[in-house]
Amino acid sequence: MSHTPTAPGAADEPRLKHPSHIDEFLLYRLHNLTRVAVQGVGLMFRREIGISRRDWRVLAFVGRFPDLNLTRLAELTGLDTVIASRCVTQLVQRGLLANRRQPANKRVSLLRLTESGEQVYAQAHAAGQQYNIEFAACLNDDEARLLETVMSKLEARAHELNQREIAFGVDSREGDSVEE
Repeated sequence: MSHTPTAPGAADEPRLKHPSHIDEFLLYRLHNLTRVAVQGVGLMFRREIGISRRDWRVLAFVGRFPDLNLTRLAELTGLDTVIASRCVTQLVQRGLLANRRQPANKRVSLLRLTESGEQVYAQAHAAGQQYNIEFAACLNDDEARLLETVMSKLEARAHELNQREIAFGVDSREGDSVEE
């Protein structure tokens, strides 16, 4: 693939700031990186533990925050409530999550890991950490620190731009979900 500058004098300018093709857009590059990386970690979770990435995400947040309700779990995981509910139902059926009614409001279910869920959570956490170490191994310590800084800046900027778009009255729930 050949990249050409977009304007005279642009040869010294980073392509990410002045892309001429979609494959040079920062968001496209980040999306591609994420797509490939999560596919690999998802395959690893399936092979080693027999769970999906979505299962891992749910187990991770319930493990970290016991007694979550479904609405809060969906918010934390970034999943649609219906999708989160289906995932929870499957994990309850597999004996990895326990579902009990909130004493003060019987309509609200609280989620906890079962003993089996604790074991799977521990296995998945260790496997996920190892995969992360292997993935980040291509960076030296200075690059890793720089990437942490850059990621924080990009995350903050993304939130600012999202808030700007929301202020224009666009419904953020319609059709542009990243991944569920």
